[in-house]
Amino acid sequence: MKDSIQVNICKVRDIINGFRKSGRSLMDSSDVIRAYCGGFFSNLGIPPAQSFNAQFAKILARNSSVLGIRKCPKPVSVKDDRQPSHLTTAADWAI
Repeated sequence: MKDSIQVNICKVRDIINGFRKSGRSLMDSSDVIRAYCGGFFSNLGIPPAQSFNAQFAKILARNSSVLGIRKCPKPVSVKDDRQPSHLTTAADWAI
């Protein structure tokens, strides 16, 4: 059985609109996850199909036109909030 997550797209849209209002033109998936969940924690050793972070990024991608975002070609390096020395990657988005 494939795992799935539930995300409130209206809340995600509000978060992204807040980034826009602050003058940002770029964000990464971890920025949205951090604002949505209160933190960003890497899913070390978890396959993408079971990773909350990967599933969240897929939701951003599926709803990109509604959210007014465009995925940038290269992922960015981001830090885990719990273990800042642990780097992972996240999708970068133009807003």
